[in-house]
Amino acid sequence: MSLTTTTAILMTIMLCSSWAVVEGQIIRTADVTVTNLLYRHHYLTMHCKSKDDDLGVRVLPKRGSWSWHFVPNFWGTTLFFCAFKWDTSNGLHWFDIYVQKRDQDRCSDCRWIVTQRGPCWYNATSGGYTVCYPFNNNLARLG
Repeated sequence: MSLTTTTAILMTIMLCSSWAVVEGQIIRTADVTVTNLLYRHHYLTMHCKSKDDDLGVRVLPKRGSWSWHFVPNFWGTTLFFCAFKWDTSNGLHWFDIYVQKRDQDRCSDCRWIVTQRGPCWYNATSGGYTVCYPFNNNLARLG
């Protein structure tokens, strides 16, 4: 097998996994999935953004999910946060759904469920949504 063929095969394998080549550097990519697990079939309205990207407003039915894919930045500062609202919620809730320093080594496919108490992260090691967080309190970021 020629060097060119070997290189092409390796590049294909890497690109099909959770890695990307950006400007000659191999960079790990990330996927985030958010699933509505509010009780009583409530719709979940969510609006996610980063410093550079506004992903828009999504309305998820009970057990509905939404995902996005991105390349975390070189400096380790990628942050996506989401605002959440449902018909029986007391105001707007928000959470840092992807924090590169927290998440880059624990998940390339970061899966979350949203409950009334807050979001829970899927821990592949334990096989369940065992890591739960309260919603953030400070609404300053949402402005």
